[in-house]
Amino acid sequence: MRIKHLLAGSLLMILFFTNIQPAQAQNNNQYSIGMENIVFDNILARTSIRSYQDRPVEQDKIEKLLRAGMAAPSAVDRRPWHFVVVTDHQVLEGLAEANPNAGMAARAPLAIVVCGDKTKALTRVPDYWVQDVAAATENILIAAQGMGLGAVWTGTYPVTDRVEKVAKVLNLPEHIIPFCTIVIGYPVKPQAPKDKWNEENISYNTFGGAKPTVEEPARAFHEFVVTEDFLLNPFNYFSQPGGMLVCAGDRSKSNAMTIGWGALGTLWGHNTPTVTVYVAEARYTHEVIEKSDYFTIMTFKDQNVLRYMGSHSGRDGDKAAALGLHVAYTENGTPYYEEAECVIECKIMYSQPFDPAKFKDEVPREFYDGFSAGYHSLYIGKVVKALKK
Repeated sequence: MRIKHLLAGSLLMILFFTNIQPAQAQNNNQYSIGMENIVFDNILARTSIRSYQDRPVEQDKIEKLLRAGMAAPSAVDRRPWHFVVVTDHQVLEGLAEANPNAGMAARAPLAIVVCGDKTKALTRVPDYWVQDVAAATENILIAAQGMGLGAVWTGTYPVTDRVEKVAKVLNLPEHIIPFCTIVIGYPVKPQAPKDKWNEENISYNTFGGAKPTVEEPARAFHEFVVTEDFLLNPFNYFSQPGGMLVCAGDRSKSNAMTIGWGALGTLWGHNTPTVTVYVAEARYTHEVIEKSDYFTIMTFKDQNVLRYMGSHSGRDGDKAAALGLHVAYTENGTPYYEEAECVIECKIMYSQPFDPAKFKDEVPREFYDGFSAGYHSLYIGKVVKALKK
């Protein structure tokens, strides 16, 4: 996770601070796709961090945070913001006392107090400064996430008592209004983000309006023979970008999850092509596949499908519906998704949970040391149908 954040942060800063213009980025398709995924991942990974290591935040990172804040949009480009950078321990303690929600500032290495400068506010709609500095605040939070920092937004404005106390601590002039205090530092430990997606909070075109149905031209599947037409390398098939999905169930209940492990080959007869997949016992798919006679594996071009399926549990809701995927069924009633690129249906021939007493090498022992999802079960399936676009 730490390496991912640092890499993401580095690429985010490339977008912010190099001479690459948006038009140039759009002309470079590989760059654009990579940046889209990194920025999106950082937005979804952002969470409020309130405990920090006893380690200062480097000055160059502070400046990047401020540059990110100043890159925010503002009404008529008035940019009515002012940022007070606080690293002095006594001042941090003063901010903690002034705002009960910012108590963690007393133990943090850095705070940025985002303020509104009323002399720069839009004359005809002066309160727009609130929206402008809020946008700057969010930019700082996302940039902090990308650089491996932890941050939390603590509100000040419009609570009059807090505004007055924070202004006194920082010796602010009357026209500078403290909007919020962002407390920042290196996290003591990573924190899982909350999944805040809720379709009930969305309307289309009018309040309460349903999502329009847009049917894209379907790319038809055609059946192929795996023993003759499957030309991909079996050693890296499962490790392709984003992995793939394994799906099991029936018309009443089904579930899919992202996998990066598997095996292709033959077993119990030269003409018996097989697929082996592995599902951890804590996964919801494990419950479903244990009650199934068949499963499918699927490849996708859309990396968002694979990321979502790998980071959400079917116990919490219908993942396919959340992604807008269309469930289809084979003649055997095995579920798959019409949006997939390739679908291989398998009839389960054998299943067995791993027995740790049978591990003959340190690799599996080290993998399962502290692995919270439990041991995997293997499922060997005979290929009964193969479809591709």
